[in-house]
Amino acid sequence: MPYLFEPLTAAMILPEVSDPAKWFGGHLWADNQTAKNLLYSFVAQVTPSLYYNTQLVKPQEVRSYNDLLDPKWKGKIGLRDPRVPGGGLAMWAFLLDMKGEEYIKKLAQQDMFVGRNARQIADALAKGNLALTIGVGYRDFDAFLDANLPVKHLTTLKEGTYVSGGNGIVGVIRGAPHPNAAKVFFNWLLSREGQELHGKTAQQPTRRLDVDTKGLDGQAAKDVMTLDEFKRFQNFTEDKCNNSWFPGAKLAEAVLK
Repeated sequence: MPYLFEPLTAAMILPEVSDPAKWFGGHLWADNQTAKNLLYSFVAQVTPSLYYNTQLVKPQEVRSYNDLLDPKWKGKIGLRDPRVPGGGLAMWAFLLDMKGEEYIKKLAQQDMFVGRNARQIADALAKGNLALTIGVGYRDFDAFLDANLPVKHLTTLKEGTYVSGGNGIVGVIRGAPHPNAAKVFFNWLLSREGQELHGKTAQQPTRRLDVDTKGLDGQAAKDVMTLDEFKRFQNFTEDKCNNSWFPGAKLAEAVLK
């Protein structure tokens, strides 16, 4: 079966795009890196995925993922449903990798409020019906933060957190009506100019090393992690989906009621 996308290596025409030294971690393909090189990942952001109600939780009470298992949080944690793709599954897969299956089973026994509507979970946190939330993204909390309601992002726990590719994965469609125009846009997008504009517009940080990513809503992996940490915590490639996301979703089906 032919692939939907064109291989991208040959489409990297500009030296500033094709040079792996321009990119944190070198070139990173979101599809299987040993086989296809069809989808290029240019964003790497440390994703805030744990929020708390400041009237119910003191941040020092939750400094490790193990603290989420404390009986006092039973029935007070909201989880974006990890049985479907999204922030809940991303965090769930990260926890499965980081803490193991037994941890996941114990977390599931915390009688969490599990939902697919991220805004509903965020609203419950702001109203104090929940103390903590897992897997609800910062965009879902924007309105509550702007209104100075008692919600806040929990600073990164001691075990670390995962790196997301955000909306920064690009491919060139095979057989497109204007293939040369597609290559021109692809190269501009991955250029320094293109990445600066994308970062400011989407508020998502590029992996380009020559683009300033300070002050964006999304925290750049290249600003806060070593390369080894980035490789350990990246959570968005095809291999990661096959090895962590799919098994995580299957486990969620078994342990969540």
